[in-house]
Amino acid sequence: MKILVCSAAAPLPPKTGLTLVIEALLTELRRRHDVRLVAYRLPAQDGSAGPGETLIAARPGGLRATASTLVTGRPRYAAALAPGMRDAVRHELETFRPDAVIVWSARLAELGADVAHLPAVIAPLDAAHLGIQTRMRASSGVKRRLLAIEEARVRRFEATEYRHFDGVVVVSDRDKAAIESLDPDLAVTVIPNGVDVDAFGPDPSIARDPQRIIFTGVMSSPGNIVAAEFAARSVLPLVRESLPGAHLVLVGRSPAARVLALAELDGVEVTGDVPDVRPWLAGSGLFLCPMISGTGIKNKLLEAMAVGLPSVATPLGLGGLDVEHEREVLVAEGDSALAAAVIRLLTDTALGDRMGAAARDYVTERHAWSDVARRYEGLLIAAGAPDDDGDTTATGRPAEATERQEPVRTTATPR
Repeated sequence: MKILVCSAAAPLPPKTGLTLVIEALLTELRRRHDVRLVAYRLPAQDGSAGPGETLIAARPGGLRATASTLVTGRPRYAAALAPGMRDAVRHELETFRPDAVIVWSARLAELGADVAHLPAVIAPLDAAHLGIQTRMRASSGVKRRLLAIEEARVRRFEATEYRHFDGVVVVSDRDKAAIESLDPDLAVTVIPNGVDVDAFGPDPSIARDPQRIIFTGVMSSPGNIVAAEFAARSVLPLVRESLPGAHLVLVGRSPAARVLALAELDGVEVTGDVPDVRPWLAGSGLFLCPMISGTGIKNKLLEAMAVGLPSVATPLGLGGLDVEHEREVLVAEGDSALAAAVIRLLTDTALGDRMGAAARDYVTERHAWSDVARRYEGLLIAAGAPDDDGDTTATGRPAEATERQEPVRTTATPR
């Protein structure tokens, strides 16, 4: 199958949740298919295009994007991205002649009109308007009112633009329900994210601190900021009443000022960016996923489970995971219940070891990237793309490969 992938971010460092997904799934899809990529290289990203890749230099939307939202009513976050990518996408449609298209990110949803003649799915991964609602809860005053306006625009945008695609992919049932509430006719499928089960695994060579509680993630993300504050200010003090040696380490890049301030609390450490999160996970006694806002599946929790680290999570932190309380994780809600669960795991080594092993088994069986990629392939085939036997697509165009064209390298910026 010849697949064109369009992404709002290139699979280049520094890694984010989206670029991690893109990199892993491109690797898996390229094992069996001819895949071309058109993506934005964000200002902070380093690296160059690989074979079959077109990278477009992105820049902040600025006043032009703001003016566009006022005129068109589109969300500000999508005002420039699809138009800036359209020429490169049309070039690939004419020269590469893909059998199917995957668009990653809600921000590129307007490309649906360009690829509607092909089997195509969009993978926003979560419901974008729920993410804005999270930012609203962390804001006040004028900023909160402006976010409310943007949230309404995003809901209209999702409902309208997703209709051009054969399917919409999200990573949790909560996100699926949120998008279906905008338009019940949308074909929304839950495909949870994966984890590199080979890279993330138990490491007995690393000494474990049995009193260390860890929470990881990009510490400038609104959902992670709220979760970090909740863990440090509400949960940890209750834990330390019973276990004075218990301490919390917040590991992740770009910590916001509110997260940095948590380092002043007793028993709290803020690391900022680290070269490799795996030693921090393997050397901890417990992973705490205290999410009380936000959307999507938590890659951070999948990584901790893959390492075999016993975990405590809120119900919201388990979005997209089919796990059972007291089998793979302990599930609790509210500061007192979370603190009790943390104390239980830190003081019951046998329980922690059993749950850590069960968590590792679950991730290996259910969230390997190879399995995730197969589910994307299944969606494309169901939409009319050729299967491995060389069937024709829904357009009637033969699936046999055409002569490959040299990839176009462009540094154009969105206008």
